[in-house]
Amino acid sequence: MRIFGKYELDPTFHFHLRCAAWITFVAAIVTLVGAMYFRFDRYDRLIDETRAGAADNARLQAQLSRLRSQDAAERALVEDRLRTLSEQQTAADAVSKNAASRSPFSIATVLPSLTEIVCIDNKHADTYYTGSGTVFSKEGLILTNHHLLVSQNGSLIKLCGVGFTSDARIAPRIQYAAQVEALDEAGDLAVLRITENLDKKPLPASFPALDLTGIKEASLGLGIGDPVFIGGYPGIGAETFTFTQGVVSGRVGSQLIKTSALIDSGTSGGAVFDASGQYVGVPTAAAKGDIGGSLGFLISGEAVDNFLHSYYNGLNRVPGSR
Repeated sequence: MRIFGKYELDPTFHFHLRCAAWITFVAAIVTLVGAMYFRFDRYDRLIDETRAGAADNARLQAQLSRLRSQDAAERALVEDRLRTLSEQQTAADAVSKNAASRSPFSIATVLPSLTEIVCIDNKHADTYYTGSGTVFSKEGLILTNHHLLVSQNGSLIKLCGVGFTSDARIAPRIQYAAQVEALDEAGDLAVLRITENLDKKPLPASFPALDLTGIKEASLGLGIGDPVFIGGYPGIGAETFTFTQGVVSGRVGSQLIKTSALIDSGTSGGAVFDASGQYVGVPTAAAKGDIGGSLGFLISGEAVDNFLHSYYNGLNRVPGSR
């Protein structure tokens, strides 16, 4: 038995005290081990989660890389297509520019036969109408439109001025007077004959004329999409010769041919040619669409041929004409 100070511990109590100390020590060890276990388990989970996150990031990066590669490939493909289209458009523009600046036949061979026509209104002397015509006979016979010869009061203008030029840069000078020789009101065709030199000089022995032989066959041979070329003197064209082109867009019976070629006021009565330079008709009118488009109408060579045959057979003559 041990004595601490003046107190003496009971052996049984001493035994219990030692047991409690060991239990406390063991509990502390177990608690410490458990805490360490849970901490290590948490670390393991964090490591696993980090590894999983890294793997996910790697997969995402791979997907992004593939998407970037696909996007770059698609962008390159689009850029290549755009480049090709741009080159094709540039080539088409060059072809169009060359085609527009160069006629497939010599304009110089037809220009001297195409006339500007000026008709003064019967009632209002300060009102006049301009149009175009084609000399088809060395005697000075001119083919043009009937509507050019109608005065405001509906009467027929029987006398008009006629001008020629052999230089497309210079406006014709109204040098001659011509009177109406024949009319086809329904077909919008007329024949004028040059009768006087306004300079009080004798008329030339002959006028430069286009040969209209074969115009019916040439006109009938035109198909949709075939090119056509129009010459005349439109009022908006600074009074100089104007040459436009388009294609045959369709037909209206045997009388009219529809075209995409530009026809302006003043071009009426002029000349229409095919790609070989063959005369195939007369430009007569333009129709404007509601959204700004336009469509031209040409009197076919077939209708012109029929009218001239009638004229030469003495039909459709104006009273008082030769």
